Amino acid sequence: MSDDTTTATPSPDPSAANAGKSGTEPPDSSPSSGPGGAKEPDQRDLGEAYARGKRLTTDGTMNFNRDASIEDLQVGDRYIYYNYNYRSFSDSGTFRAVPVREEVLQWVRSRYVPVANYADLLDTLNQMQILVLNGRPGTGRFTTALRLLDSFVSGVISHVDSADDLNKFDESHIEDDRGYLMELSRPQAEALTERVLEALSGRLALKGAYLVVICHRDGQDHMLGGFARTCPPPNIDELVQRHLTEELRDDDCDVDDVLQQLYTSDDLRVALGATPKPAEAAQIAGFLAEMARGEIVLSEVERRAALLVRRQVEEWFAELSGPVGTLPEAIRMTAFRISLAVFHVSEYDVVVKAGAMLATTLLKKAKGDHAKKPEESLFAEDHGVNLPASRATMEDGTVSFGGLETPTKLVMFADDRFPVVLLSHLWHRHHKLREAVLEWLTDLSDDHRPMVWVRAAQAMGLFCSLSFSSTFTENIGPLAEAEGEEGERRRWYAAIALDHAARDERIAGPVFERLQEWRRDGSEAQQWTAAAALGYDIGLDRIDDALRELRVLGTPSERLSALQKAEYSDLVQVASRSIANLLTFGAVTTVLERISEWTRSRRQSVRDLARWSIAYLIHRRGYSRHVLVHAAGRSDLLGTANRMRWPLLLALLENEPDHTRGVSELVRWGLGGRDHGEVLHDQFRRWVQVAEKDPVCLDALAAFMPHLILGHSDFRRLQHLIERMRRDWSDPLSEDTALVLENSILLHDERTAS
Repeated sequence: MSDDTTTATPSPDPSAANAGKSGTEPPDSSPSSGPGGAKEPDQRDLGEAYARGKRLTTDGTMNFNRDASIEDLQVGDRYIYYNYNYRSFSDSGTFRAVPVREEVLQWVRSRYVPVANYADLLDTLNQMQILVLNGRPGTGRFTTALRLLDSFVSGVISHVDSADDLNKFDESHIEDDRGYLMELSRPQAEALTERVLEALSGRLALKGAYLVVICHRDGQDHMLGGFARTCPPPNIDELVQRHLTEELRDDDCDVDDVLQQLYTSDDLRVALGATPKPAEAAQIAGFLAEMARGEIVLSEVERRAALLVRRQVEEWFAELSGPVGTLPEAIRMTAFRISLAVFHVSEYDVVVKAGAMLATTLLKKAKGDHAKKPEESLFAEDHGVNLPASRATMEDGTVSFGGLETPTKLVMFADDRFPVVLLSHLWHRHHKLREAVLEWLTDLSDDHRPMVWVRAAQAMGLFCSLSFSSTFTENIGPLAEAEGEEGERRRWYAAIALDHAARDERIAGPVFERLQEWRRDGSEAQQWTAAAALGYDIGLDRIDDALRELRVLGTPSERLSALQKAEYSDLVQVASRSIANLLTFGAVTTVLERISEWTRSRRQSVRDLARWSIAYLIHRRGYSRHVLVHAAGRSDLLGTANRMRWPLLLALLENEPDHTRGVSELVRWGLGGRDHGEVLHDQFRRWVQVAEKDPVCLDALAAFMPHLILGHSDFRRLQHLIERMRRDWSDPLSEDTALVLENSILLHDERTAS
């Protein structure tokens, strides 16, 4: 009992930690046991999800996403051929042929980079008079078509527009020695047949004319005989070089120097993107040329390149304004892209299922509660449509589940800039849509998997950084006040959302002030949320202030009057967990020193907080530090990769042995506690169990255990622990392991006695 207080926090025990709690039910389908038997998500699952979602920010060159009034980037006509398109001139069914300007053809001749199968395309068009060029929009199909036709005709090349089908494109529409280019919609392309093409080929041959049909038919080239060929995009590096050469032809600039800078500068490679469209590569080449001439600086190149990403996002959202008949498919694809933005670098199933859930919500908003959810054929190859249409890729990877690393397929945007640009655009430009998305994100807070609820919370945090007052008041605040056992995950969700919002330097101050207000005057649920939030980056960035707040939050009995009865509070555990988290992130020295101070406090409540913090540190594993420290940008503090399953503190000492004294003093003090030292004993037993399976870890533990002995009572405590584990009925400690550990403490005890 404290000698200077009238109240004290009762010492939690395993039964108390599991009874009538509001803060220890795990947000995970396969939770692990924490100190005192408390259930919590595996720190590896939680840390991995947290680390992957940290990229969703509007800092650096992406800060233009904070502004709702940003104007679109204007580019000159020199890039228009990539998006060369004509509106439908008539719905009467007549064909209209509009000549392509000579300046456009000259531009294509000087800058075109042949695609990989260009020779085959030339040969097919030469033999058939017709070529069906199959490819996705934005891959340079139009430019390739122009270059092919320009190789065969000396007359005019015309772009043909019609609401009718190719079967009615007869001799009256065809002129001698002329090239024709026609773009078909998806339904028109699906209706195309080999018979129609054969008949039209004969009519074109009589006039010495050629036709290239541009369309998009996934995997159906074989159905059109020899007329269809796939049109791949050109090599991007060659395309950039060709455009740079033309842009700098009349300037005193070395193209090779500019290219060398592009290939060696990480910032410029990011600006170019992983898989830019040909049009984007051409425009970025123009930006690079301006930089080479000294007209703009690197940061402006990055800003303009990021705006090109937003232009793609605008095109995607424009699909929602299409005909009513296409609405379900447009909504389904939009929902998939929003889900992918939230769960960028996640399992494909997670993205698809969350996207389907959002699509149903959007359809109900658009058509009413009786709207059916978008459905696909049972046999549809959905990722063959979803990924290319969303500029996404799928790669082999791993995810953590229940603390175990499992192989899987991860889906992601090809360009890391898409998630924040897409969600920011949604927030600023689609107000009604964002209400539905916020509702969806809130529903995801009830998902048991950290890979889902943590990432959803971070997306909510991004929205909070874009509009703090409304998102906090309407969405995050209510979650922070969720009561009872079922409300824990929602409070944790709110905590991570606020931590993520604080990544915006404009919002960090107001968020921290709100956490302080909750500490002073909030409900217990709000105080729990504040304590949880302070265990992440927002606390790390203000480490001294955060530890001071956590000390107060973690000693709730001190805020009771002399007449109030002190009962067990979850605040002790959540504050202790956050304190351990801050050390895990890298604030090692500060956290160790502060806990050490608390162990010497005259207040029982403060000493209890210290013991629970030590218990959580003993409970943690090395992979927690690996994931979170790496996420915090402190890779220099990591131990070797094969130490990730070691006890966290042992992994720490391997890389930072100077902390041996501080760590051993705290562990020794915790194990010697008469009140709930048994809780720490149970956690320390896990160290021995891990070491039994890893000889290198066993050597490290054997080297560390002598530091836990200051007197004979410490020796007896460790000896008793080893003996109990040796006699354990379920999982007895092997004799070899027991002897190694016993010898390490016996030798130390003998040296001390002599």
